[in-house]
Amino acid sequence: MRYFRKKTGARGFTLLEVLVAVAILAIAMVAILKANVQSLDTLTRSRETSMASLLAASKLAEVEAAGVANWNELQGDFAEDHSDYSWEVETSSTEVEGLFRVAVTVQRSGAAPGRGVRIEELLFAQ
Repeated sequence: MRYFRKKTGARGFTLLEVLVAVAILAIAMVAILKANVQSLDTLTRSRETSMASLLAASKLAEVEAAGVANWNELQGDFAEDHSDYSWEVETSSTEVEGLFRVAVTVQRSGAAPGRGVRIEELLFAQ
Protein backbone atom coordinates (compact mmCIF):
# COMPACT_ATOMS: atom_id res chain seq x y z
CA MET A 1 0.00 0.00 0.00
CA ARG A 2 1.23 3.43 -0.90
CA TYR A 3 0.93 6.35 1.35
CA PHE A 4 0.69 9.84 -0.04
CA ARG A 5 2.72 12.35 1.73
CA LYS A 6 1.78 15.98 1.95
CA LYS A 7 4.37 18.09 0.23
CA THR A 8 5.84 20.76 2.37
CA GLY A 9 7.09 23.95 0.81
CA ALA A 10 4.69 23.72 -2.14
CA ARG A 11 5.32 26.23 -4.85
CA GLY A 12 2.73 28.75 -6.11
CA PHE A 13 0.36 31.28 -4.62
CA THR A 14 -2.71 30.69 -2.55
CA LEU A 15 -6.00 32.29 -3.44
CA LEU A 16 -5.70 34.64 -0.47
CA GLU A 17 -2.29 35.90 -1.62
CA VAL A 18 -3.64 36.56 -5.09
CA LEU A 19 -6.66 38.46 -3.70
CA VAL A 20 -4.43 40.63 -1.51
CA ALA A 21 -2.17 41.43 -4.47
CA VAL A 22 -5.17 42.35 -6.64
CA ALA A 23 -6.57 44.59 -3.87
CA ILE A 24 -3.25 46.41 -3.55
CA LEU A 25 -3.09 46.92 -7.31
CA ALA A 26 -6.67 48.23 -7.37
CA ILE A 27 -5.94 50.77 -4.64
CA ALA A 28 -2.80 51.91 -6.45
CA MET A 29 -4.66 52.26 -9.76
CA VAL A 30 -7.39 54.37 -8.15
CA ALA A 31 -4.74 56.69 -6.69
CA ILE A 32 -2.97 56.98 -10.05
CA LEU A 33 -6.21 57.71 -11.91
CA LYS A 34 -7.24 60.33 -9.35
CA ALA A 35 -3.87 62.07 -9.70
CA ASN A 36 -4.26 62.01 -13.48
CA VAL A 37 -7.73 63.59 -13.32
CA GLN A 38 -6.47 66.31 -10.96
CA SER A 39 -3.56 66.98 -13.29
CA LEU A 40 -5.89 67.39 -16.27
CA ASP A 41 -8.15 69.71 -14.28
CA THR A 42 -5.18 71.86 -13.28
CA LEU A 43 -3.96 71.95 -16.87
CA THR A 44 -7.40 73.07 -18.08
CA ARG A 45 -7.60 75.83 -15.47
CA SER A 46 -4.10 76.98 -16.34
CA ARG A 47 -4.94 77.12 -20.04
CA GLU A 48 -8.12 79.12 -19.34
CA THR A 49 -6.24 81.55 -17.09
CA SER A 50 -3.47 82.01 -19.65
CA MET A 51 -5.97 82.67 -22.43
CA ALA A 52 -7.93 85.12 -20.26
CA SER A 53 -4.69 86.96 -19.40
CA LEU A 54 -3.74 87.30 -23.05
CA LEU A 55 -7.23 88.49 -23.99
CA ALA A 56 -7.28 91.01 -21.12
CA ALA A 57 -3.90 92.42 -22.17
CA SER A 58 -5.17 92.66 -25.74
CA LYS A 59 -8.31 94.52 -24.68
CA LEU A 60 -6.27 96.87 -22.50
CA ALA A 61 -4.04 97.62 -25.50
CA GLU A 62 -7.17 98.43 -27.53
CA VAL A 63 -8.33 100.86 -24.86
CA GLU A 64 -4.89 102.46 -24.74
CA ALA A 65 -4.72 102.74 -28.55
CA ALA A 66 -8.17 104.32 -28.77
CA GLY A 67 -7.54 106.59 -25.81
CA VAL A 68 -9.33 106.43 -22.49
CA ALA A 69 -11.42 109.51 -23.28
CA ASN A 70 -12.60 107.98 -26.57
CA TRP A 71 -13.39 104.51 -25.20
CA ASN A 72 -17.12 104.06 -24.63
CA GLU A 73 -17.67 100.29 -24.59
CA LEU A 74 -18.18 98.78 -21.15
CA GLN A 75 -18.51 95.06 -21.89
CA GLY A 76 -18.71 92.49 -24.63
CA ASP A 77 -17.23 89.27 -25.94
CA PHE A 78 -14.35 88.45 -28.24
CA ALA A 79 -16.42 87.64 -31.35
CA GLU A 80 -15.91 84.40 -33.24
CA ASP A 81 -12.36 83.59 -32.19
CA HIS A 82 -13.01 83.46 -28.44
CA SER A 83 -16.76 83.85 -28.08
CA ASP A 84 -16.72 81.83 -24.85
CA TYR A 85 -14.82 84.66 -23.09
CA SER A 86 -16.42 87.95 -22.09
CA TRP A 87 -14.77 91.21 -21.07
CA GLU A 88 -15.64 94.24 -18.99
CA VAL A 89 -13.82 97.59 -18.89
CA GLU A 90 -14.05 99.94 -15.92
CA THR A 91 -12.55 103.41 -15.95
CA SER A 92 -12.29 105.78 -13.04
CA SER A 93 -10.55 109.10 -12.57
CA THR A 94 -7.75 109.64 -10.10
CA GLU A 95 -6.55 112.61 -8.08
CA VAL A 96 -4.22 113.59 -10.92
CA GLU A 97 -5.95 115.46 -13.71
CA GLY A 98 -6.01 113.49 -16.96
CA LEU A 99 -4.92 110.24 -15.30
CA PHE A 100 -7.41 107.37 -15.32
CA ARG A 101 -7.40 103.95 -13.72
CA VAL A 102 -8.49 101.38 -16.31
CA ALA A 103 -9.43 97.85 -15.25
CA VAL A 104 -10.13 95.06 -17.72
CA THR A 105 -11.78 91.88 -16.46
CA VAL A 106 -11.97 88.79 -18.68
CA GLN A 107 -13.92 85.71 -17.71
CA ARG A 108 -14.90 82.51 -19.44
CA SER A 109 -18.65 82.20 -19.92
CA GLY A 110 -20.15 79.78 -17.43
CA ALA A 111 -17.14 79.89 -15.12
CA ALA A 112 -17.57 80.40 -11.42
CA PRO A 113 -17.50 84.04 -10.28
CA GLY A 114 -14.03 85.17 -9.32
CA ARG A 115 -12.32 82.77 -11.75
CA GLY A 116 -11.61 85.55 -14.23
CA VAL A 117 -8.52 87.66 -14.80
CA ARG A 118 -8.38 91.36 -13.93
CA ILE A 119 -5.67 93.72 -15.18
CA GLU A 120 -5.44 97.32 -14.01
CA GLU A 121 -3.34 100.10 -15.45
CA LEU A 122 -3.06 103.87 -15.15
CA LEU A 123 -3.44 105.73 -18.44
CA PHE A 124 -3.36 109.39 -19.40
CA ALA A 125 -6.30 110.67 -21.39
CA GLN A 126 -5.27 111.91 -24.83
